[in-house]
Amino acid sequence: MVMLSVASLAALVAMRNLWVNDQLLNAEAAQILTQQQAEAVLPVAVQDIVGLSANSLRHTAGSPTDTHVFFPDNLSEYNILVQRLGTASCQAGICAPATTSASTTHQASQWKAQTQTAIAIGGTDSPFDTHPARYWVELFPEENTGNFVYRITALAQGVSVGNVSVVQAIWKRNSATSLTGQWFSWHVLRD
Repeated sequence: MVMLSVASLAALVAMRNLWVNDQLLNAEAAQILTQQQAEAVLPVAVQDIVGLSANSLRHTAGSPTDTHVFFPDNLSEYNILVQRLGTASCQAGICAPATTSASTTHQASQWKAQTQTAIAIGGTDSPFDTHPARYWVELFPEENTGNFVYRITALAQGVSVGNVSVVQAIWKRNSATSLTGQWFSWHVLRD
């Protein structure tokens, strides 16, 4: 009888351990899928930067009375963008940080708090069309060249509400108007 009780207890402990491991594995799989969704947004952002997106207004400075934000091609257009942004550092997914230091906003919570300033990805732009994703593109003027370095931040919402992944990457065009460029780094932001 004692042996049967010990065997039953061991079987219950083993079943509990299997259940816990299953739950941990499911959570990890959901986090990996959400990170892949965020990484899938990065090429969409690059297409927007180089002008291959459907919204051509994002690549035209327009007249001095216009108020829309856009991707500048030179430093004078960058100054116009900064004026249009005013006190807001981001609008419609285009950002011109007040400081040119790339060390700002390295926490996921800072980006989660400003999703209203991001550009949302629609189902046709992302292979993960069932869950929301957003991105921001920060422009940093490169000294003495007139070119820009782009820091792209992508935020993806997973299956569960608390499952969010934020990825940042650095991309730079090969020339000021080139349709191609280079990735320099990327990392997952944490709190």
